[in-house]
Amino acid sequence: MTARVAIACSGLGHVRRGNERWACTLAEALHAAGVPVTLLGGGPLEPRCPYRRLWSWPREHRLTRRVFSWDWRYRLEQLSFAAMLARWLRGEPHRVVHVPDPVLAWRLRRRGARLGAAVIYKDGLALGLPWCGKFAWVQVLAPYYRDLAAARGTDTAAWFVIPHFVDTRRFHPPPDRVGVRAEVLGAAAAGVPLVLAVGDFSPESRKRLDWVVEEVARLPAAGGPHLLLAGNAHGSSAARFERHARERLGRRLHLRANLPPERMPSLYRAADVLAHAADREPFGLVLLEALASGLPVVGHRFPVTEWILRQGGQTVDMTVPGQLANVLADWCGDPARRAALGQAARAWAETEFSPDRILPRYQRMYERVCLR
Repeated sequence: MTARVAIACSGLGHVRRGNERWACTLAEALHAAGVPVTLLGGGPLEPRCPYRRLWSWPREHRLTRRVFSWDWRYRLEQLSFAAMLARWLRGEPHRVVHVPDPVLAWRLRRRGARLGAAVIYKDGLALGLPWCGKFAWVQVLAPYYRDLAAARGTDTAAWFVIPHFVDTRRFHPPPDRVGVRAEVLGAAAAGVPLVLAVGDFSPESRKRLDWVVEEVARLPAAGGPHLLLAGNAHGSSAARFERHARERLGRRLHLRANLPPERMPSLYRAADVLAHAADREPFGLVLLEALASGLPVVGHRFPVTEWILRQGGQTVDMTVPGQLANVLADWCGDPARRAALGQAARAWAETEFSPDRILPRYQRMYERVCLR
């Protein structure tokens, strides 16, 4: 295709969450495939594709963090970024603008005709039918979302089911997981199973890392698993979380906060299991990264999570105390089963979520939108 595509995400360069990682990973892959794509964000970034930084008021700015809730800070970021993006598009016309931020997408949708751009909204927050129904073109991340909308009488002919993909060359099992763990954690977690959980340390987060801490704390301290937590952390809320987690787990806790993206693959290769306690995860890139790294995953019993994991893991009710702990105890006590699940996880990621499998779906979607 020759039509130019813009992928815009207001938090790029400021935060490293799911939408931001999706936008950067997709733009880089499209650029490598020869698609004329421009990535746009609000902060400094050096991706492997054309990138334009536009001014916006970042949601994590120290002044607004003291005054506004996360929702209002995110809204302010999107609104300020939308004004700059619309101005940029008037000077740099693009046929398609692909956006995961809901307010940003809506502002562009209202201006789309004047800008000459078709807006595709990627519903990465699982806002559902009331919001997705505002847009002519919608990308959802799993069949569950489209099927649910169709069952409620929505015309989903312009909805596209395209899941996230994972770079299976970057995220892969190590030849020696014990050796990688020694490099990452030293001797601190030698000889015991290591559970990994990835998310945001703030109390506003829906990743529920605190639940993982409590469930690991249920397991015996002597010979029980250690817990490696990695993710975003900011200010006093992160400090409170760390104090509580250390009170519960002591030396069995290992924290890695605000790591650059290039450091994450080694964490997956150092661990034995991924625990993901979010009780309503729109998709979960961390699930794919773990599967590709050969880690069995235990997640919440939610249709999308079940669809992602298949033979590479197990789901439980993460609202019931003890269920996660029981699975971790079983897996950590059975290395052979962990290895078999890990092999199945890797094979599933390569088969269903590799770039070669997913990227053509994006290209077909853009071609269809441009032909409309």
